[in-house]
Amino acid sequence: GPLIVKKLEDFIVRYAWPIFIATIVITIFFGIQFRNIRFEDDFTKYVPESDPQVSFYNSLEDKFSSFQKKSMIIALEFDDLFTPESLNTLEQIVNAVEKVSEVRTVSALTNMPKIIPTNEGFNVKEVVEILPQTIEEAQELKSDLQDDELIWGKMVTEDGKATIVSISFFSTVDEYKAIDAVQKVVDPLKGNAQKVTYFGLPVITREMGNDARQTMLWLTPLAGLVILLILYWGFRTFQGVILPILVALFSSVWVLGFSVILNRPMTMISAVIPIMMVALVSAYGIHFMNRYYDFRHQLDGNEVVKSTLNWVLVPILLSAITTLGGFFSLMTAQLKPVTDFGLFTGLGVLFGFLLATFSLAAFLTIFRPKKAPTHFNHVEVRNSNLLINKILNFIYKTVTHRKKAVLIGTIIVIVILGIGIPRISVETTVRANMGSNHPITILLEYFQNRFGGSDYNYVYLETEDIKNPFILKEMVRISKYGEQFYAFKDSSSIADFIMDLNEAIEGPGYKAIPDSSDKIGNLWLYAQGNSYIEGRINKDESASIIECRAEESTSQILNEEVQRMNQYLESRPHTVRAVPIDTPGAQEYLAETIVTDLEIFLNQPFPNRKEVKNTVKSIIEKPDSEFIILDRETAEKAAKGASLEIKDLGLTVNDVAQTLQNWFTENQSVSLDQVLIRDFEFDEGTAEYLADVLSYSIEQVGKRQKMNFLKSEIEIIVGNPLGDEFQFIFYQVLDSQVYMPDEEGDVTVSYRLTGSPIISDMINSRLFTDQQRSMIVAFAAIFLLLWAQLKNLKRSVFAYIPLALTVYTSFGIMGLFRIPLNVATLMVASIAIGAGIDYTIHFIYRWNRELEIDPKNALFNTITSTGRGMIINSVAVSFGTYVIVLGPISMVRSFGALLATILLLAVIYALFLLPLLLSICDRKLFLCEENNRDSSIKKGKYQSKKNKGDKRK
Repeated sequence: GPLIVKKLEDFIVRYAWPIFIATIVITIFFGIQFRNIRFEDDFTKYVPESDPQVSFYNSLEDKFSSFQKKSMIIALEFDDLFTPESLNTLEQIVNAVEKVSEVRTVSALTNMPKIIPTNEGFNVKEVVEILPQTIEEAQELKSDLQDDELIWGKMVTEDGKATIVSISFFSTVDEYKAIDAVQKVVDPLKGNAQKVTYFGLPVITREMGNDARQTMLWLTPLAGLVILLILYWGFRTFQGVILPILVALFSSVWVLGFSVILNRPMTMISAVIPIMMVALVSAYGIHFMNRYYDFRHQLDGNEVVKSTLNWVLVPILLSAITTLGGFFSLMTAQLKPVTDFGLFTGLGVLFGFLLATFSLAAFLTIFRPKKAPTHFNHVEVRNSNLLINKILNFIYKTVTHRKKAVLIGTIIVIVILGIGIPRISVETTVRANMGSNHPITILLEYFQNRFGGSDYNYVYLETEDIKNPFILKEMVRISKYGEQFYAFKDSSSIADFIMDLNEAIEGPGYKAIPDSSDKIGNLWLYAQGNSYIEGRINKDESASIIECRAEESTSQILNEEVQRMNQYLESRPHTVRAVPIDTPGAQEYLAETIVTDLEIFLNQPFPNRKEVKNTVKSIIEKPDSEFIILDRETAEKAAKGASLEIKDLGLTVNDVAQTLQNWFTENQSVSLDQVLIRDFEFDEGTAEYLADVLSYSIEQVGKRQKMNFLKSEIEIIVGNPLGDEFQFIFYQVLDSQVYMPDEEGDVTVSYRLTGSPIISDMINSRLFTDQQRSMIVAFAAIFLLLWAQLKNLKRSVFAYIPLALTVYTSFGIMGLFRIPLNVATLMVASIAIGAGIDYTIHFIYRWNRELEIDPKNALFNTITSTGRGMIINSVAVSFGTYVIVLGPISMVRSFGALLATILLLAVIYALFLLPLLLSICDRKLFLCEENNRDSSIKKGKYQSKKNKGDKRK
């Protein structure tokens, strides 16, 4: 109450020197902390580590060395990658990076697995083991790799001129130091590389940290300079200019120092806090100095400070509490950048209140200005030619004599803004957030254009044994299904390599997954020790990942695609059991599986699905032997399939093919081993061995014929030839066992989606939810505070209308001017609530006090005195905030422009609408003032006429 205010007045005046010294010491203490300010903008740290999605995302770093969290990418551009010199440069860089202590794994063209045909079959080697020594060998390698889906178009650009080196770091290292260490060893080895580009999440966060640092260091002083000029326009005195700025700057220093003590890093968003402190907190100093100069005309000595405190301490305190409530409402969010922003801006407001009352009053007690500017005198306001006084007179005349115009204007504004609100769009793409010319956007677009992108989403699979045929087939299906989405393009997994190995063993046309665990076990032997495979499975081979390149899209598209992918994964069998193909229902299920796979690969459903399924089922039901045609072609294919064994026996493929053809002609009246003994004079054991090999080869020819028949039938239905990727589907017609859904089955699998784009979008979605809650909390809390001050519900509701219109305006402007809704612009509403209520509080508090002293002139005195402080404050805050548009980040620029505009409009709403709204609540008081002003005008006219009459006499 008044007694407490009186005691505070006396305390501040009595202990002015200790308060002043304490202010300087605290400022120096917090200023010293500046050397330890950290800048960090890692989106995975936006939410608590205990968050289920982020926790899971982080856990994959320990399971899979290929997982790209703490990682970076080096892109190398050459005139031609496939020359001995270029490939040697690449090898030297990879070798040097592998030796960096912070580096965990390196994935590059040189250590990718490559299947090499040999006389005995094939070997699996890393590309570096077959590195070309001549230009001819290099071009041969290029031609060979163009058919490798794991490499071409993913690790090597389509034009064969550029490649990437993917590097993952140990989880415990400082990634910024790791980046520097890698760059240090790579730069001297560039060789004939035309361009070397470094990229990755640590590179992005470092760049954003640098932007945050530059924003804070350069724009904060500029905002201060702008506000200095505006304050000079309003006050025309040295103290009136400098003191409010010092209050704001000291508040910024305290906030930044306090953030260091709490070990909170600065982010892209929090970097604007000093600018906002300079803009917002200077308001308290402005209101103090505005009222101080009012009293300086009437009082002297310490009474000036005491009277000023008596009038401004409560409204500044109420303003601080409401503004603090607006900022603290952001702490209801669960995202660290937002909660930190709310915490530190709220603390800045609290510090600003203490500095603008205690410290500023103490300073003016010690260093008292000699005089006040004359334009603060009420008499001067009526006749002054100063712009600000003309504005004040115009506002007063408008709200007292042109109420209908104010009302009509307000309605027009509401209608126009209403057109914009439905046009608000949510946009969280990098281009929209950072700007088209920002270095990060340019880097992302470079990787998008050259390598299809640099962000990855992952499908995580967990099962008993990742080598199970069912699991590997599901990986292929999931990969193919995801290709229709921007978020799951160009997928790769261990299943791709297994299919390549199967084709190497069984021959062209067999790029598929065998249905036998034994066959896959044999193929797996060739994958042992390869870094590509080992980087994509966990230690006990019970989990793996499908790596999908994510192209940039809108948040809405990403949400829809993730939802559809989750629905697909949920629809897949999660528990199965292998049953023989002749088990009742197995052939039916296999036919359904093949048709479904065809629809996935074709990315469209069959209109005559039932007919297609019947066709597939009829082929499945036929034995393989029915597709064997005993002719010359079959004999040649069978002999070629057994070529290794035939050559080992000293025979030629052609000779054995001729023997088989003759045997076919003889209708197999004699056993094959007897024919071989007859034609080649083998002993019985050798003949039986070769006969078994040839019989198996003939069966394989039949199987291939069955596959080809299914393929031809489907091509007739589709109307187009089908590529090699469909071999995976047609191969299934040969399966001897089927994995059918069974709740008590022995093969289980679970899926989960993750990745930096998914996590980032989840954070943005959560942000919007949190911000809506924060805005509601701010609205409710500040209304209760306003109600407590006015002690009248009706008056509180009416006084709240300008604030509600301010928030409404913020969204209307966003829609009209196509300003996207994002992490920064969404905070404008909450900030506008907290900051905009200041004007209402100062206006109503002053008007209530004036009613007690001079009811007839209450409105005029309020507008011309407190109104001046509101205008100076608004212009200073707005133009100080407009400085943010000079920052490097588009999202922050939009935030600054929108917030500055809203704060400028907030004072216009307050000065024009509050008198109109309060007149409805207190009609008699306003009529009294209007009549007083009208009678004064009439009296003035009568006096003027009388003077003229006197002159005539």
